[in-house]
Amino acid sequence: MFPQGPRRAWYFLLMRPRPAAAYNIDVKKASSFPLLLLSVFLSQPSGAVDLQRLGAASLPDIEVPAAAGPGRPAPKDWTVLVYVSARNNLGLEAIKDVNEMEAAGSTSRLNVVAELGRIVTEPVNNPFSSVQEPVPPQADWTGSRRFLMVKDSDPLRINSPVLSHFTDADMGDWRHLAEFIAWGKANYPAKKYLLIVGGHGSGWRGVKPPAGAAKGISYDEPSGHHISPEELALAIKAGGGVNVYASDACLMQTAEVVYELRGSAEYVVGSQETTPGSGYNYEVFLNALAANPADSFTAAQAIMKGFSEFYYGTQKMSVTMSIVRPAAAAELAAAMDRFAGAVLASPADILLYHEKKWGLRSFDDEDARDLYQLMQLYHDNTGTPAVKAAALEVISVLAQRVVLRNDALGYKSKNANGLSVYFPLFYMNYKPKYEYLNFSRATRWDEMVKAVMEAKK
Repeated sequence: MFPQGPRRAWYFLLMRPRPAAAYNIDVKKASSFPLLLLSVFLSQPSGAVDLQRLGAASLPDIEVPAAAGPGRPAPKDWTVLVYVSARNNLGLEAIKDVNEMEAAGSTSRLNVVAELGRIVTEPVNNPFSSVQEPVPPQADWTGSRRFLMVKDSDPLRINSPVLSHFTDADMGDWRHLAEFIAWGKANYPAKKYLLIVGGHGSGWRGVKPPAGAAKGISYDEPSGHHISPEELALAIKAGGGVNVYASDACLMQTAEVVYELRGSAEYVVGSQETTPGSGYNYEVFLNALAANPADSFTAAQAIMKGFSEFYYGTQKMSVTMSIVRPAAAAELAAAMDRFAGAVLASPADILLYHEKKWGLRSFDDEDARDLYQLMQLYHDNTGTPAVKAAALEVISVLAQRVVLRNDALGYKSKNANGLSVYFPLFYMNYKPKYEYLNFSRATRWDEMVKAVMEAKK
């Protein structure tokens, strides 16, 4: 049961076991960071990369602890860094997450390091139940604590040592996330790194327009701050990069977010849909990784065991979760730009969406479309050869280059093919702040969406 509800769409980030089948899908403007960044940070196993080399000299310096040396631990195979913002209504769920991490614990080949920020929350009252959920032990502290996970069998109490405590750390400040990544990598070095950011999520909607424009939404409730998609990428890069990034949060697997993360990780794991308040089953995930601490794709698949295979395999819940390759995000964006240009040049195709959109699946974010299904709609219904060819190109890039594994499990997950994109159902739902995304600056997707919406006012 999930007393706090799903990791809801109006938030962004602070983002047991029968194996289920995995399904692979069938067949303007300058960006801030080149794709070559991938080779820059993967060659530096600990610490932060040189901001000058990133082309980001204006970023604030991140204080990095000393690198591993005499008297410091030798690198393990993996360090898993978990950053959970529960400075909201997930305060109880996050304690459960940490206890799941302890059930697996760190091993001789695996470091598990977490930072948990929280505020005091109470269990949700269920008026239809005679037995209410009790408040767990250790649910009365606030601020943020860092832990090195030590294996134990106590499912209620966190027994791992507290490495540091921040009385009022702003989990919605990307610089704090960057410092956590750099700190974890320097103190717990490894050959490879996996970062999970947990909390509430809303995909691209965390974008922060410039001063004077409409404001974004805030998700660290005490501070009123949140981490935007662009800031998430900045934090990972400033922290030295990771091999695998995963969002333990709702609605994060979108073309717009993955575009921001190009050059930040080899693989990105996330859900197109809202996720249960309990989030990943960390015990299942970490045990799977510890049993086979191999390459980065194997690690990404271990996360799938702790989410899609767990929820569908044991509870028959409909879930979505995919693994994508962000290094191909620029190629996908270029194909989407060509598609958008073809639609903009064809008045009939600007209207086509409104004629056929009712057959498209909906997510909890009603203005998110499955990108593959959307392209299929245009490919199958357009009378314009250029639009048909452009839609097929997007489908091909998605299937062959971007989505590496897609779990769309359960009857509610039909036509979720691994990556969503913004395309509102109604013209009044168009959000001008969408134009401030780097994805929008790099493509004509926003111009196309706006023209399609304007055509049906």
